Amino acid sequence: MFKDTVVLITGAASGIGFGTARLFIAEGATVVGFDLEAEALARASDDLGEHFVSRPGDVSNEVDIAAAARFVEERFGRLDTLVNNAGRGTLVQMEALQETDFYWHYDVLVKGPMLMVKHFAPLLRKSANPSILNISSSAARVEHTQNHFLYSTAKAAMLKFTQHIVRDLPGIRANTILPGWIDTPIYARAGLDEATIKLVYEHALPRIPAGRIGRPEDIGHCILFLSSPKASYINGASIDIHGGYLSNADWGFLW
Repeated sequence: MFKDTVVLITGAASGIGFGTARLFIAEGATVVGFDLEAEALARASDDLGEHFVSRPGDVSNEVDIAAAARFVEERFGRLDTLVNNAGRGTLVQMEALQETDFYWHYDVLVKGPMLMVKHFAPLLRKSANPSILNISSSAARVEHTQNHFLYSTAKAAMLKFTQHIVRDLPGIRANTILPGWIDTPIYARAGLDEATIKLVYEHALPRIPAGRIGRPEDIGHCILFLSSPKASYINGASIDIHGGYLSNADWGFLW
């Protein structure tokens, strides 16, 4: 379905980004993986093969983003799908908030996607089926977790940003996906050890009607559909993928 399609995924070295890259490549696409973790990106390249093009870079750094856009233009001449997936988060007590905490979250979760769209919009306009997927979080809908306000408000901003893309960049489709519990490295990177992550999953599992923790591919399959011509009239949508978690009245910790 995606033969000759060019896709750029931020945060492509692991988690949802890596799982989505694998699915796109299996369908014939070429994926440019943009990630700050150069070593993890190299491992992803070894795993995914020649149709995965590594591009180390920082989504919070406009110089890196502009360089990536020039690279894509010179090598491919266009971009068909942009997946703003890179993310990070941690818990911060509100009364202990430091300015550095704010920028640590918002530079990656909000500024980064905005700058990616700025620099890649001209290349997306050269595509016959241009699409932007912004990865938000179910935490943008409901938040019952203490000290989680930086991550969840940044992810809520992605919903509004998607609406502005639809209005301000006509001809480029943009949609938001809001994952629920997905088994990715983000929890470990937030400082949780394996035992704690296991306990968190065990607490969440009875509240997920689908009966399991999500996998990166659960998000990836939706990204592929929304990037395809079959979704040509889906624009400005926000799609929750959480196995029914938010249908349960007893919500809890979410990334």
